[in-house]
Amino acid sequence: MANDAIRADSAHLAHDCARQLVQAFADYNAEFRTITRRAPQRFDSRDWKGSQRDAVERIDLYDGFVNRTIAQMRLRLGEDALDRALWSEIRTQFAAQIESLPDKEFTKTFFSSITRRLFGTVGVAADIEFHAADLDPLASVTSTVVTNTYINRGSLQLTFEDLLGDLRFRSRWRDFDKSLAHVTADIAAHLQRIGERRAIQKVEVIRPVFFQIMRAYVVGRLVGRNFALPLVIALKNTEGGVLVDAVMLDEGDVSIVFSFTRSYFHVDLDRVGEAVLFLKSMLPRKPVSELFTVLGRAKQGKTERYRELMRHLAHTDDQFVHAPGERGLVMVCFTLPSFDVVFKIIRDRFPYPKNILREEVEAKYRLVFKHDRAGRRPQLRSSLHRAAHDAAQHLPAQRHARARREGGARLRAVHPRSRIHQHLRGRPAAQEFRGHAPRPRHLLRLRRAVSGDGLPLPRHARADESRGRDARRDVVLRRGQ
Repeated sequence: MANDAIRADSAHLAHDCARQLVQAFADYNAEFRTITRRAPQRFDSRDWKGSQRDAVERIDLYDGFVNRTIAQMRLRLGEDALDRALWSEIRTQFAAQIESLPDKEFTKTFFSSITRRLFGTVGVAADIEFHAADLDPLASVTSTVVTNTYINRGSLQLTFEDLLGDLRFRSRWRDFDKSLAHVTADIAAHLQRIGERRAIQKVEVIRPVFFQIMRAYVVGRLVGRNFALPLVIALKNTEGGVLVDAVMLDEGDVSIVFSFTRSYFHVDLDRVGEAVLFLKSMLPRKPVSELFTVLGRAKQGKTERYRELMRHLAHTDDQFVHAPGERGLVMVCFTLPSFDVVFKIIRDRFPYPKNILREEVEAKYRLVFKHDRAGRRPQLRSSLHRAAHDAAQHLPAQRHARARREGGARLRAVHPRSRIHQHLRGRPAAQEFRGHAPRPRHLLRLRRAVSGDGLPLPRHARADESRGRDARRDVVLRRGQ
């Protein structure tokens, strides 16, 4: 009888703790959307500094809620806070309670962030977390994102007049007719350039507008008989009013806009997975991890990057090798020839002539990360640092031993920083993107200051520093607490 009572109490405690964790994620998500909903007002009032503050506030939100929830669980559980059997039961109860929630994999990732940080997990602890390789955020998506559809009844100009007229900005248009002509002329020119003679039957756009610091974007696709083209219309709010700044119809141009080397979008979505599926249909070669990341769901993007790596490792016999280029004094770099990622292990100690501490290196990464306002260099920490452990096992024995001697053991991603949108200067983005491919910046050389805010930025890498790295994204390993 006593044992039955103890088990009943334990089950009741696990149920209540699971419910508390579900509510913690709901509170995080509500605050995330509250910050996101400020974007239209920031755009209308041209409050760009407010947009930057919102971006930083939102990106700090996840860690803040995770740390706060851990503190609450420690207080509630006391001496049992590190009881693995109890947390295994909490995990079971948690999975049952979130079954009907939208984007439930996000909630599972939140749970794993808590247990990994609480227990200091290295590798995989399948009994007290949800293994990232098993989480497919798109598998349960059965609905479609809310869109507005505009039927082409014989005049593309009238079709886009309706579309642009439905945009509810408080700011007036600077010259509506000129913006309308800009859109229709660019579409006609693009269709002629690619030799597409079939008529556009309809235009579908995701109903919420996408905001990104100083720009707003209408995101959708042009649909004809047996063909579809991506469509992104960039909008700029000037002192004279709103105007169309660029029209992007090429998959490569749109892919750059949705790259996680850029600032995160602020777009209020009920179900993020629906939007990712829509964007994936426009950009079939774009990794799902990038789409989640650029929509502001960085943790899910990290989980997806880990899944992508693990899937790749399961189907290749490639060995990790040292990355081409100069050997660094701060990091050890290695890569998989068939996978578009470079892993970097930050050394514990730096040889002469480096005069810097490991903590200073990490602080500089955080500085650049904050300066780039919402993740041009998103950090892959909790899920992906497991990839470091798994990836290291594929290194040849001698290189594995050398990597362990030379470096740390935790992951952060540092992605090449693309050029700032050239249409910020009023020039069409698509044209500029084709002329200036994104290039990486050397993250650790913070010698140039930005006028006005006093924050340092990295300078361009020398040609010999960047050789062999332009085509790869960088993933940096660092030791965590």
